[in-house]
Amino acid sequence: MFTSALRSLIALGLGALIATLAAAQDYPADKPVKFVLPFPPGGSADAVTRELADKLQSQGHGIFIIENKPGAAGNLATGQVVRAVPDGHTILVGVTGALVINPELYPNLGYRPETDLTPISMLAQAPVVIVASRESGLTSLKDLVQRAKAKPGELSYATNGTGTSHHLAGELFKQKTGIFMVNIPYNGTPGALQDIGGGRVDLGFLDLTAALPMIQSGRIVALATTGSARPSALPNVPTVAEAGYPGYEAMTWISLVAPKGMKRENIAKLSGLVNAVLADEAFKKSTAAKGMEAVGSTPEAMQRFLAGETEKWRGVIRGANIRLN
Repeated sequence: MFTSALRSLIALGLGALIATLAAAQDYPADKPVKFVLPFPPGGSADAVTRELADKLQSQGHGIFIIENKPGAAGNLATGQVVRAVPDGHTILVGVTGALVINPELYPNLGYRPETDLTPISMLAQAPVVIVASRESGLTSLKDLVQRAKAKPGELSYATNGTGTSHHLAGELFKQKTGIFMVNIPYNGTPGALQDIGGGRVDLGFLDLTAALPMIQSGRIVALATTGSARPSALPNVPTVAEAGYPGYEAMTWISLVAPKGMKRENIAKLSGLVNAVLADEAFKKSTAAKGMEAVGSTPEAMQRFLAGETEKWRGVIRGANIRLN
């Protein structure tokens, strides 16, 4: 015969087990899921993530909210998620800089993305666009390379900051072509665009979405894009490879990653739900209109992708001897 105390303990244990199983079955709907984004509101990455959250919520998968946490080149948002409880309800929108570039540039981050974060899925990617001022007289990448080789250091190129993915796209191009140009880092893309449009800087490696209005108006010239295929927003502009420099590719991207220790079954479930949204044709078209391409992945494929990107950009950083003050 069980004592009343023992019966109570058994009941409590069974209740806890049932609650745990129910929570696992109900994820991610058991409580709100927060996507921590290392950008302020308003950009293309923010817009894509918000639409994803809205789609997941409208499909009945739970409550999804966005927390914008810009600062320190993405390190603030990344550090917050690394330290979060790994219950699947605090998820990082991982970006190129924070996940594969910053670990090489910031030796004292206090965490390592490859060991302290767990990939869930790729979300979207976009090429960098190489643009030139009208005053520069540059109309193609061939022009750019010929002039840079004839007069090393005469050309300057604008980026949205030292150590950013756009800066490294420029450094990779220099390394692939054997040219020398001077990087002029700006605190964001708007100032860079203004000075290129005004002829104060020769060219730039910049965000496609931000540069598109000035390209379409003719104020600046698009020389090439840095992806493996032409983006739908600029179908008449060649890729760097098409322009005569094969083997070059530099993409910016956003992904979902979780704190280390998130349950595998919950990772698989969230990845599956996200990839179903990314495969929807309406979502693809909407993402393309924002200047990005919706691209999903399995967690395992995302892990392999991050390893390859880390190796690639580490080599560029070391080859260019980039240091942050």
